[in-house]
Amino acid sequence: MPITTLQEVDIAHGDALVGGGAAYVDLRSTDEYLEVHIPGSLGLLYEFGPGMATRARDCLPLSLPLLLLSSPEVDMNNAAAALRGKGFTVVGRVDDALQQWATAHGTPASTEIVEGPDAPEGTVLDVADPGVIPQDGARRIPLEHLWTRVQELADQSPVVVAAGYGVRAALAIGMLERAGVGEVVL
Repeated sequence: MPITTLQEVDIAHGDALVGGGAAYVDLRSTDEYLEVHIPGSLGLLYEFGPGMATRARDCLPLSLPLLLLSSPEVDMNNAAAALRGKGFTVVGRVDDALQQWATAHGTPASTEIVEGPDAPEGTVLDVADPGVIPQDGARRIPLEHLWTRVQELADQSPVVVAAGYGVRAALAIGMLERAGVGEVVL
């Protein structure tokens, strides 16, 4: 029988689930995610309709259990149903996740954003955003393949994500942080 409810869990239980292989999924706007987020959480902008869940299916393994971070702007039951409809297991939601994280672990992460044609020092990663011209010398890994190849970058720091200021960038940042990249710049 399919799961039709969305269980609320606290950050301690969420951390245990993530430690066991699940992933936090942040459904807030990309701007909010880049400003502050739980380190290693996957920025997956909520959209009513197939966009969000299809993007998740294209970029993340279906075997990855997902733990949604609640947001007042998001229809959490709809988000869970859309992701489950694409084949994901959604194990629950964490309400007031940023505050719970800050209380348990300290200051959440934020992403440094650098604009302009010259990339800062570091490994430049082009996640093949159709709106961005690849920089010379950039390492090109399409976002749809980054999950399976992210360990190639785990010992690189900083990694500069060459992508538009959007959903692809936020998802790439979460994958890199989750893999242990110490510093990620957009």
